[in-house]
Amino acid sequence: MSHADDVRVAAKSLWAHRFRSALSLLSIAIGAFAIVLMSSLAQSGFQTLRRGIEELGGARLLFLVPKQPERARSKAAAYDTRLTRLDHEVVLADVPHVAEHCRYTTLRDRNVLADSGLSVRADLVAADSRFFDFFSLPLAAGRRFDALDDGEHAAVCLVGKQVAASLWQGGAVGRWLSVGGVRCHVIGELAERPRFGINLGFDWLKLVVMPAQTAADYLPEVERGGLIVARTDDAQHNDIVKRILNARLMERHHGIDDFSLLDFAGVLRNFYAIFTVMQLLVGCIAGLALVVGGIGVMNMMLVSVSERVREIGIRKALGASPRQIRAQFLTEAALLSGVGGVIGSGLGAASAVLASALIVRLLQSWVGLLSWPAVAAALATALGTGLTFGWVPAKRASALSPVEAMHR
Repeated sequence: MSHADDVRVAAKSLWAHRFRSALSLLSIAIGAFAIVLMSSLAQSGFQTLRRGIEELGGARLLFLVPKQPERARSKAAAYDTRLTRLDHEVVLADVPHVAEHCRYTTLRDRNVLADSGLSVRADLVAADSRFFDFFSLPLAAGRRFDALDDGEHAAVCLVGKQVAASLWQGGAVGRWLSVGGVRCHVIGELAERPRFGINLGFDWLKLVVMPAQTAADYLPEVERGGLIVARTDDAQHNDIVKRILNARLMERHHGIDDFSLLDFAGVLRNFYAIFTVMQLLVGCIAGLALVVGGIGVMNMMLVSVSERVREIGIRKALGASPRQIRAQFLTEAALLSGVGGVIGSGLGAASAVLASALIVRLLQSWVGLLSWPAVAAALATALGTGLTFGWVPAKRASALSPVEAMHR
């Protein structure tokens, strides 16, 4: 019997028991559907997060963060341990391979009272004038504060999109608000620039940004909690820049290690490795449904063997070899699991595309992706599962004695 004949006989047998076949096919389809949909959404989330990080500089980011000193504790008692504005200006002056840098302090979750009489909770950020360019925060209206505003301790600020929408109906520019004990003039409104999953100490939409020196006049924690962030021209130069910054800061801070240097290159490598493992786990969990489907295929094939004992005996009496009998039942299992895999993968792909289209309406920064490797894996796994679980029934059928089969 040729392969074409095996497929024809298998299709005829499956159609003869179409309800039972449909249930087994459905279990395989659900497993393939879950693999494609869950893997595609996981990959989309990862790429969305990765794009947001890369927009900020990704592996080129270096953070200087204040911390409690571990060495020279006796010196620390007589020294003001913090990253000051002067540290920023001196330490980062003329450092090779540094493309951009800024200093800011996050003063999270403050009550903001507007001249409209309305109030809202928002993140207060005290920053220098480089903050907006460094984090690529575009304007929707008005202007940014500059170095002159910061140097003159000007009582001005900019607000995020959600803050402006919550406090005023006709736009935020030209209005007044009070936050952290400071009454400031709103000179700019930031455009909507959400970044999925990225939190650097403030909400990208619900924030109020004011000059660092203005905020420091009212909030002493601005100086104590300030951090410095730099972006190198290439991640390969991070180590050089770190050595220079570390040497300069240690000199300025009299040998007190009251700061940490956080290199995003190492952080991202670990993060991407963890995410890859998580994605594999998602695929494995979804693949459990295929195992259940494979058990269903095996049960169906075992029942089919028991019902077709006489047919098997007749075929063997007419000269069919155990190999041909085994091939026939394996073909049925492969056909059942293959069709289920195709249907499940197709529905999973369509659902992933539809889900991404819906998510984009709620989250504009979402990167919708269809994971083709997941589609290929779902098809291969579905077919492999069917063949694996179909082997036992096929082997049992091929081992039947023609004489015993004819008398059952």
